[in-house]
Amino acid sequence: MRKCISGSFTVEAAFVMAIVLWALLFSIQSAYKVRDKTVGAMALGESVQRLRHNESESEKEAVSWAENRAGIPLSWKRYQFKIGISSGPVTGRTVKASASGGQWNLSLEQKVFDPENFLRMLTLVSQEE
Repeated sequence: MRKCISGSFTVEAAFVMAIVLWALLFSIQSAYKVRDKTVGAMALGESVQRLRHNESESEKEAVSWAENRAGIPLSWKRYQFKIGISSGPVTGRTVKASASGGQWNLSLEQKVFDPENFLRMLTLVSQEE
């Protein structure tokens, strides 16, 4: 006795397999985008921290360090980093940085680490008391 199986199982299996492969592809692409965003944010954050704590490092060195640290993204062509130091009489020195790639962008702004000025301000407060 021989059992006959209709061809509809093959068509249904091909349809299900196509959906499974499409979902897998979509998941991998999403993981690549998350990875690229995370790598870009970490490279930008590290370069800002290096620049605000290291007095001898220039903005160009910080940008090139961030580009080398981030490497080549998987979801878009490349990262674009912009890092600069601005200073004001009231606010002090500030590191302003931005990064972009594809549809992703991030901006950071942090004050330069200045322990000498902080200690001077504390001595002024203690002298006034």
